[in-house]
Amino acid sequence: SADEAYESVRFLMTDVSFGWLIRSIHSWSANLMVGAAFIHMFSAFLLKAYRSPREVTWLSGAVLLGLTLAFGFSGYLLPWNQLAFFATKVGTDITGVVPIVGPFLVRFLRGGDQITGGTLTRFFGFHVAILPAITTLIVTLHVYLVQRHGMSVPPGIEASDAPKRSMKFMPNFMLRDAIGWLAALGALALLAALFPWELGLKADPYIPAPAGIKPEWYFGWMFQTLRVLPSHILGLEGDLVGIIGIGLAALVWVAVPFLDHPQGTGT
Repeated sequence: SADEAYESVRFLMTDVSFGWLIRSIHSWSANLMVGAAFIHMFSAFLLKAYRSPREVTWLSGAVLLGLTLAFGFSGYLLPWNQLAFFATKVGTDITGVVPIVGPFLVRFLRGGDQITGGTLTRFFGFHVAILPAITTLIVTLHVYLVQRHGMSVPPGIEASDAPKRSMKFMPNFMLRDAIGWLAALGALALLAALFPWELGLKADPYIPAPAGIKPEWYFGWMFQTLRVLPSHILGLEGDLVGIIGIGLAALVWVAVPFLDHPQGTGT
């Protein structure tokens, strides 16, 4: 609830042994998870890993990226601090600009017209129950598709006569993967210990928004794009044009496997 969320996180950070470290690891790993998802998406795009027969693999990966962003957005509000409260207000306001369904989406996310304790409870349910259940199913599909079609290689290597590299899963690949996991865990623990995640001030819906408030970095590009647009474009509201443009760009990106045809095939 809004009366207990901030106090429970503060208790975790101040009274529970290593509670501050656990929360910092969670916060840092959440941000690194989003960063890793973007890196993986662009690497798959640049290496053309979406080519046939991996179109559905790309689509499931796009869904997982959207779910990752939803995890970040829903979890950001849960400590009920000042920065998260007003950033969530900005984020849901942007959702309200979506044509036709915008007002419904805002009420669906907030549980009403304003951000209240009901919004917090709703976001908590999304974050710990609904999103994990959906993500588990999509991850299972994604891993199955990778196992079925194998790992993609760049077109230049695939077309060459060079012998294809292979590696036994046990113990070679498993040991190499374990080294990567240990290195990532060490970097995560170092970040959490040296740069602990701050809690900030408790949210107060009745005070003005702090100056320079903005969403988390992975939504910053959308926020800045909408800010630089003029108030009206071709007789339409600038925010509306921006949201439509961003939505169309996202659709084109998801449809890349069906748009990037090999030259000379005519298909």
